[in-house]
Amino acid sequence: MPRANDPAGLARVKAIALRVITAARAAPKGYGDPSLPPPAAWEIAIIKDDSPNAFAMPGGKIGFNSGMFRLTPTDEDIAVIIGHEVAHVVCRHGNERVSQGIAAAVGAVAVDQSTRDQSAEKRKQAMAAYGAAATLGVILPFSRSHESEADQLGIVYMALAGYNPAQSVTFWQRFSKEPGARMPEFLSTHPSDQTRIQKLQQLLPMAQKIYAEQQAKAPTR
Repeated sequence: MPRANDPAGLARVKAIALRVITAARAAPKGYGDPSLPPPAAWEIAIIKDDSPNAFAMPGGKIGFNSGMFRLTPTDEDIAVIIGHEVAHVVCRHGNERVSQGIAAAVGAVAVDQSTRDQSAEKRKQAMAAYGAAATLGVILPFSRSHESEADQLGIVYMALAGYNPAQSVTFWQRFSKEPGARMPEFLSTHPSDQTRIQKLQQLLPMAQKIYAEQQAKAPTR
């Protein structure tokens, strides 16, 4: 992937990411993962891409698209994104999606074998029905649950790292105003913007308590 020549942007993202990673490694049981690579072992890059996106990968890699900066004017905004992406790694969501794909492929083979004595048209219809059921009934809902889980853990990580989790709601409200068509939620791998914002608002009291505790420990940060 092409990297942007942005030393200042890279330094900013790296400083925030290292704090979030440290928090994710030290978070209480059930929230964090001490087996994550230590902060110094992570490779962080600004990707030359105008689309507002970011990713984190097992093994310690974070990519932050240059197009995301227009939506992240504050460090808290960047912490929202990094916390969310690191949470995907902690939850092993990438592994689960690979397993999903394998299971779906096995199911497709089973459908193909069970209809081998039927006409070509009926086999085509059976495969189309299976594909729709697997996608709408399992794969997309499972992906949306991954996103919601990453949102929940992400605001915990940013709070533990000393960033105000209330900014998560502000960020997604800003993101929801980005131009471009939105698919119906049941056809999307992500929850709708409104659903995401509502769930984050419900989680805020818990995250704000963690943030207040961190601020009390380090009042001069």
